[in-house]
Amino acid sequence: MTAETSQTTGLPAEQLRDAINALMHTVTAMLEGELSLDLLETALNSHDALHDQLAAQSSDTSTLAALQRIEQFIIRQAGHYFQTASVDFDEQQNSRFIALFARHLLALDGIGPATARQLFQLGIFTPEQFFVLTPKEVAQLNLPATTLARLIPLHAQAPPLPRFSETS
Repeated sequence: MTAETSQTTGLPAEQLRDAINALMHTVTAMLEGELSLDLLETALNSHDALHDQLAAQSSDTSTLAALQRIEQFIIRQAGHYFQTASVDFDEQQNSRFIALFARHLLALDGIGPATARQLFQLGIFTPEQFFVLTPKEVAQLNLPATTLARLIPLHAQAPPLPRFSETS
C-alpha cells in the first residue's frame, strides 16, 4: 500500500499533516501558557521544518506568506521573552538565543550579534520593525554611538518594506 500524497505539494500527506500539527501545537501552547526558551525553540524548529518541506515543493506564495507571518509571531514572542529573561541567561544562552531568533536581523549587513542583542533589548526584533522607524527614531535609539553610526546608513539605504500589522 502506498502512502497518500498531498495533491498540492507532492509530500506524503501524513508527513505534511505531522509538520502542520507540530507547528499548530507549539503556537497554541505559546498562546495558552507561559513562554519558555524550550517552547520558543520548539515553535521555531517546527516552523522551519514545515517551511522547508513546503518550500522544497514550490508551494504557493500565500502558503509561504502565512508561514512568514507565523515566524514573525514566534520571533516577536521570543523578543518579548528575551527582554525579561535575558538577565538570567549566561553568555552562551544569550548567544544561542540571538543566533536563533535574531537571524533575520543578523542577515542585514552591519548587524552582528551584539547589535542584534541591543535591538532586541529595545524591542526591535525584525528587520521590518527596524525599517519602519523614521530616520529620527533610528537616530534617537538608546544605542552606543558606534552602533548608531552603522545603523543610520543601513536604515537610509533600505528599500521601503510592506507594513505588517503587529496583530497579523
